[in-house]
Amino acid sequence: MFTDMECCYIARLVKYDKESHLADIQPLTKMSEGMDSAQYLDIPVTENCYMMDEMLDELKSEFSKVDTNTSLPEHESTSFVSKFPKKRLLRVGVPVVCAVLDRDNDNWKGGRDATTFMPNTNRTHDANDSVVIGVLGGDWVNG
Repeated sequence: MFTDMECCYIARLVKYDKESHLADIQPLTKMSEGMDSAQYLDIPVTENCYMMDEMLDELKSEFSKVDTNTSLPEHESTSFVSKFPKKRLLRVGVPVVCAVLDRDNDNWKGGRDATTFMPNTNRTHDANDSVVIGVLGGDWVNG
């Protein structure tokens, strides 16, 4: 029974839609026969995985203005933008942690929607009902 129940797994980000915050992922664990697992498509991504990338995108132009405003003595040698990470934290190819929800989430509207919903099926602990909850590896500079 427990070998059929899925809880969490590590996957590679194959595709990411930053507008809808949905990802296609490839689980890294091979099947018992040695074959790759199937990809899962349109998996919701939690806010903590992309919030820093979006915040830096918004702040970059403002920090660029500060870096180039040499009319103020304290800004003569600022280089905030050069200190930004070289790569986005959430990008194709990075390993991510996915949690499997207890129930079918097909009828959930996604995002910050907190209204109750009726599951579409009786499906439980199925990787099709996964959510990306974290990005693994990397560092502050290289993402």
